[in-house]
Amino acid sequence: MSGLLHLAEPDSRRFVMFSGGEGSYRAAKIVRARHPEAPLGLVFTDTLYEDADTYRFLIEAAADVFDRRLNWTVRAEDFPDYRVAEDVPIEEYRGNPEWRAFLADLRARTMEAIPELVWLVEGRDVWEVFRDERFLGNSSVDPCSKILKRQMADAWRSGNCRRIGELFGPPDVFSVGIGDHEAHRYDDGKGRGIGPRTAEDGWIYDAPLLTDPSDFPSFFMAPIETFGLRRCRLYGMGYGHGNCGGFCCKAGQAHYANRFKVQPERFAYDAMMERKVGAFLGAEVSMLTDRRGGDGKKVLTLDAFAQRLIAEPGTVYEYEPGDAGCACFGVAG
Repeated sequence: MSGLLHLAEPDSRRFVMFSGGEGSYRAAKIVRARHPEAPLGLVFTDTLYEDADTYRFLIEAAADVFDRRLNWTVRAEDFPDYRVAEDVPIEEYRGNPEWRAFLADLRARTMEAIPELVWLVEGRDVWEVFRDERFLGNSSVDPCSKILKRQMADAWRSGNCRRIGELFGPPDVFSVGIGDHEAHRYDDGKGRGIGPRTAEDGWIYDAPLLTDPSDFPSFFMAPIETFGLRRCRLYGMGYGHGNCGGFCCKAGQAHYANRFKVQPERFAYDAMMERKVGAFLGAEVSMLTDRRGGDGKKVLTLDAFAQRLIAEPGTVYEYEPGDAGCACFGVAG
């Protein structure tokens, strides 16, 4: 763990980067149990493209962290469709207005009921970022999470929090829900990862799930249902993460093979939007890459990948360690 933690004081404020996934929920439970007297906040950066059931879990999990009992509930089936019609020009794309209005109301209601939850919104979703940056995210570069998550969180942190050496109180401590299977995202031993990256600027970050579990073992390993919560539906569909509605420009072929199988309508929508961005850029671009043939990386659009999946139904695509998502808070930028 970070050697900077000794600079934190008993009354240091604690913040958990709250993604709407199980890891960050468990991290928040550990932080609250270990530091019951410290002020605690949860920080969620919304891409406006999350799965409806992820928003449901986010709210229920945040309420549980603070022992809050809400007098209202939200279900995935209550949400309007997030998609737009195929004939909407990419130049005019601003998301589905009904979806955006529903989220704005939900965000306001939630922060009123749980003021410890900071719900940040840049205002665009991933496809708007790709269009405006004139760059389709891929396995190497993710302008979506850079702009909608990292930069949003960094800007809020700089304006509202304290780093080492600042006046008016001890430095704040930020926690992330990174577990053993992705420990390299926190610190890869070569100076990369969110721990070393943020420490260079005087911020203190830790990863509670990488610490000794002996004091509160259930928060590390117990089924999520143990805490009276129902896990996000994407986990039950074979996704490696519950972010961005199961979408990710960096996730790879195994991820999209699963998406094609379990949510073909969402795969088709992603393929349509990828096609629109490519036409807007006037170039053949793709999120996936094709390494077949031994002659380096080649463009592999979702449309082409769908044709391959249909033509080769027996091919098995397996996740490589760490390849299930974009690791939004674990890279520089």
